[in-house]
Amino acid sequence: MRKLHPRLLSFVFLVLVTASLGAAGWREARAQDPRPEVGHPAPDFTLPTLDGKMVPLSVFRGKKAVLIFWATWCAPCRLEMPTMEKAYQKYKAKGLEILAVSIDAGPKSAVKNFMGELRLTFPALLDPKMEVLHLYRLSAIPASFLIDKRGVIRFKELGYRDWTDPESTKPLQQVLR
Repeated sequence: MRKLHPRLLSFVFLVLVTASLGAAGWREARAQDPRPEVGHPAPDFTLPTLDGKMVPLSVFRGKKAVLIFWATWCAPCRLEMPTMEKAYQKYKAKGLEILAVSIDAGPKSAVKNFMGELRLTFPALLDPKMEVLHLYRLSAIPASFLIDKRGVIRFKELGYRDWTDPESTKPLQQVLR
C-alpha cells in the first residue's frame, strides 16, 4: 500500500494542476469572448461609415445606443428602419444613438441610396464581410441590441419590431432613464 500512496498523491496533484489550468484558461477565454446577450457587455468593434470614417462602438460608451443589423435587400429591415428613424428623432435629445450595421456586400452606394430613400439620419456602418454580424453570433436580420451607458446589452430583438409601438418604446425609455 505504501507504494500506491505516493503514486496516488502524484495523480491527485496532476489532476488538480490540470483542472486549475483548465479553469484559468476557460476564464480567460470567456473574458475575451463576451456573450452578446442581455446583461453582458456588448462586444466592441470598429467599422467604417459611408464616408469612410472609422467608428468604434466604444466611442458611444456614456451614451445609449441601439445597434441594428440589416441589409438593403431585407424586406423586414425596409419596414423596420422608418420606425427606428421615428424613435431616433423622438429620443436622440435624451441620448439615444442608433448605429445601423449594414451587411450589404455590394457597393456602398446601394446603402447610401437606401438611407436617402427612407430619409434615415442615423449613421450607417458597413460590415460587408459580416465580421461584426458573426461577432454578435447572428444568423438572421434584422436584429437589434439596446446598449446602456456602461456598454451592457439591456435588450435584444431578433426580427422585425415597430419601434413606434408603445410596447416597443418601453425598453428604449428604460435605458434612457
